[in-house]
Amino acid sequence: TPGANDIDWLLHHVGLPGDLTGRSVLDIGTTNGAGAFVAERRGASRVVAVDLFPPEYYGFSDIAALLGSGAEYVRASVYGLAELLGERFDVVLFLGVLYHLRHPLLALDELRALTRGTMLLETAVSDYQLGDRSEEALARFYRRDELGGDPSNWFAPTARALVEWCASCGFDTELIDAWPPAAPERAAVRCTSTGAEPEWRGLSYERPLRVDVAGTLSDRW
Repeated sequence: TPGANDIDWLLHHVGLPGDLTGRSVLDIGTTNGAGAFVAERRGASRVVAVDLFPPEYYGFSDIAALLGSGAEYVRASVYGLAELLGERFDVVLFLGVLYHLRHPLLALDELRALTRGTMLLETAVSDYQLGDRSEEALARFYRRDELGGDPSNWFAPTARALVEWCASCGFDTELIDAWPPAAPERAAVRCTSTGAEPEWRGLSYERPLRVDVAGTLSDRW
C-alpha cells in the first residue's frame, strides 16, 4: 500500500545499503514497520523495530504476519532503550522521530550507545523559518501545535545545529542532504560512532555545583 510516506525514496535518500546481509538493524519509530521490513528484505540477519504504541496500532503485527516476518517488535521509548535492549546494532534508523522529542540531546546519547556501525537520521529542520539566521546552530521550540498542526512536535534544529548536536553526542556526522535546497524543511545525516567518549563529557567545570533538596547551592556531589 502507498502509506503516508514513500519509504523506498526515503531509505534511498538517506543511504540505506541495498545489501544488508548479516547485519543487525534497529528501526526506532517504526510505526507500521516499513523500514524494518525493507531491512529484512535486504538481508539483515536481525531486525528490531521499536515504537511507543502496541504493534497493532499502526498495523505492524498484521503486516508482519502477511510477510512472514521475523522482525522483533519492542514497545518502548527511545529514552533508556540502550539499557533495555543491551546491545549495539550495525545500522540504526531514526527517521522522522527527533522533532517529536522534548529531550532531543538525551535521545541522541541513547542512539550513540545503541550504534555499533552507522546511524541514519532524518528530521524536520527549521532553516526555512529562520531566514538570514538559518546558517547558525539554532533550534525552534514549538510550545503547542505550531509545527504542522501537531502538538507532538517540539523542536526543529537548523541543519547545522543537527550536525553539531550529533557531533556533541559522540558521532562523526555527515550531512547527507537538506531539502528543499533554497529553504530546507527536512534534513538527513549519516553518523558513525567516534569510539571515544562523547564530546560533551569532556567539558569540565572548576567547581561543579548542584542544588540540594533544600534548594541551596552546594559544591559537593
